[in-house]
Amino acid sequence: MLQKIKSYIAEKRLLENDDVLITGLSGGADSMALLDILTLLGYRCIAAHCNFHLRGEESEEDTRFVKKWCKENDIEFTSIDFDTRQYAADKKISIEMAARELRYAWMIRWKRY
Repeated sequence: MLQKIKSYIAEKRLLENDDVLITGLSGGADSMALLDILTLLGYRCIAAHCNFHLRGEESEEDTRFVKKWCKENDIEFTSIDFDTRQYAADKKISIEMAARELRYAWMIRWKRY
């Protein structure tokens, strides 16, 4: 499976071997699998985790989980905390839109890395 993914990335010229990949890491199965696969393929990844503080202790547990996993797997980890509810109220937008805007704005700052 890894070889198939590696071949697809090369065929489509999606990534270069020396790229640093900023990988959004929520702690869910999809983002965890993506980061694991990319590192197994030899890419240098930085795990970027957003804590939107929308699910109480579960949000805190997600942050602890991904931070611990990254440490155990020698992957650089960074995170940010957002007051998503306040941002949504200030902008008069939905919680989902607020989380998206906050996440995208933070990730765009990484583009210069």
